[in-house]
Amino acid sequence: MELAEVLISEMSGVEVAELHDDYAAALNMLVDTLAAGGQTAPPREPAPPEDLMAALEASVRRARSARS
Repeated sequence: MELAEVLISEMSGVEVAELHDDYAAALNMLVDTLAAGGQTAPPREPAPPEDLMAALEASVRRARSARS
């Protein structure tokens, strides 16, 4: 773990101490709420998947028009 921290700080200029894990924080909040007898909101509906081929084609069109 120490090697990973050194690599991150040396290669990217990011201080590991400044990083925050939003997922872990949300999970801890959920566990604490349930442990205290609270209830949670129902899960959100997942977003429909993006058409990756259409997104790629649009990106290529924008790049080509930017060159012209």
